[in-house]
Parts: sequence; C-alpha cells; structure tokens
Amino acid sequence: MKIRVFVSIPVPNTAGLEPLISDLRTVRGVRTANIKQLHITLRFIGDVDEERIDEIGNIVSETVSGISRSRLSLKGMGTFPNERNPKILWAGIDTALPLAHIAEELSVKFSKAGIPFDEKPFKPHVTVGRIEGRCNISPMLGKYRTTEFTTCIPPAVYVMKSELKPTGAEHTILRVCEFRE
Repeated sequence: MKIRVFVSIPVPNTAGLEPLISDLRTVRGVRTANIKQLHITLRFIGDVDEERIDEIGNIVSETVSGISRSRLSLKGMGTFPNERNPKILWAGIDTALPLAHIAEELSVKFSKAGIPFDEKPFKPHVTVGRIEGRCNISPMLGKYRTTEFTTCIPPAVYVMKSELKPTGAEHTILRVCEFRE
C-alpha cells in the first residue's frame, strides 16, 4: 500500500506563534496551519510503498545521527512565491543546524536508493498559512516581518505520514531519528 510521506523537523514550542496564527485567522482567504503540526519540511517524498519506510528511516537516521542538537528560532514572516502574489505564508528559520546540508544529503541518498522525492530547492521555513484566491496580507507582513516568535532545541528529525482529509492534513510520526546530544 502507498502512503504519503515527508521528512521534517518538528517545532515543539509553538506558543510564540499563537498571536500570528490568531491574527491570520482574521484575514479572509487565509487558511492557517494546525499549530500542533508545525514543522520544517526537509524533503517531501510523496506517495511511497509502505514497505520502504524502514529504508527511509535508516537513511534519515544515518544522515542526522552525527549532527549535534542546536537551538532553532522562528523569526520573521514572509511569503512564497512573492509578496505580490502570495500563496504560502511562512515563519523564517534562524539556526546553526545545517538544514540545507541535511536536505541535500537526504536528496543524494534517496536518489541512490531509488526513492522518488520532490526535488524543489530547499528553503528553510515553517508554513503558517495558505492563501486561497487573493487577499491583502501586507498589514500582517508589516507587523510580523522581524518578530522572533519562539526558540527551541529540536531533538530529532521525523519521518511523517500525511493523510489529506477535508479538514486538512493529518500527520502521524512513522520514525524518530535523533540528533546527537
């Protein structure tokens, strides 16, 4: 059976994002992310045979087990693809964790193993909302562009299952791949 999978770093401390999420809920056309499921996607794999989860977990563990835990801050707000036509609202990342290196290593190892994945360039962020249609998000960008929302020390990288439901995506942890302490 195929399941929808991605590799991510959880954001365990989200309290500092509550004012932003609350403000975004007041903007017509914005669908906010579930604050309990906020994460940094390192690699989106998509639909994969369930039998390959152990292999994916082993690749992720091998990639991150030698990397020390480090402080991670969510700081500032921006949009993808740009501010004139925003579709994704994000909080930025400030960390000493080698996120781009981890994402690139996963890409190389997944390619060698024949595990297909989304090859979009890695841009470290946490998605906090999605825009449906057009709306004026400029006031929110002005208010939160330089805000430091929260700081945490994530202990691990997760291999996650994502089930799309009418109420939004529901995420389940499949594997926990810990950083070095």
